[in-house]
Amino acid sequence: MTNPILPGATLGVLGSGQLGRMFAIAARRLGYRVHVYSPDVDTPAGQVADREFSAAYDDLDQLAEFARSVDVVTFEFENVPAAVTDCIQKHCPVFPSGYVLSVAQNRIREKSTLRDAGLVVPEFLEVNSAAELRAGVAELGVPSVVKSASWGYDGKGQAVIHDLTRLTKYGRLWRLTKQFLNSLLISIVNCPLLAPEIRRASSFTMGRFAIRTRTIFWM
Repeated sequence: MTNPILPGATLGVLGSGQLGRMFAIAARRLGYRVHVYSPDVDTPAGQVADREFSAAYDDLDQLAEFARSVDVVTFEFENVPAAVTDCIQKHCPVFPSGYVLSVAQNRIREKSTLRDAGLVVPEFLEVNSAAELRAGVAELGVPSVVKSASWGYDGKGQAVIHDLTRLTKYGRLWRLTKQFLNSLLISIVNCPLLAPEIRRASSFTMGRFAIRTRTIFWM
């Protein structure tokens, strides 16, 4: 897409929570219309949107109607089924793409993709059992924060490991599901990386900010 989306256009948002509400309020102030789509009714975003679609993410007929009613679609957050984009993009552009959404939904894919693109990411290990977790923490050190590789959101699905001898309870918690371990030493500055999907040549400057942290992720 090379043409700008100017005020007066209708923006579609998949997801209709608080982030969608803030998006809709800001967009309407700029002169855009906003339609939101989610399985819920009378949602935070739906209360301020021009139109609220309440249907399942696998309802292809409703997705198509939603897509035909807007000029472009984006996501409120990453936990929208990536397959939804296959239906939406038949009717209007989707940004970011379904591929980007799929990558963002799993921290293993996310960090691996960024690393393979030549970007610097923290050292990480994938672990698949309590034994592998213990070995991983011994290698990368403590304290660490363990997070789910998928579906962790707003601080959910994570725990801090301060003591290597107390890993047994974490092993029970994860039930030996596929897990992801990512650790940064407290003395290392972790710079969160914004990786936009660029659709056309442009130049821009992004500010840099830092968080001192040490983390671990599980799936």
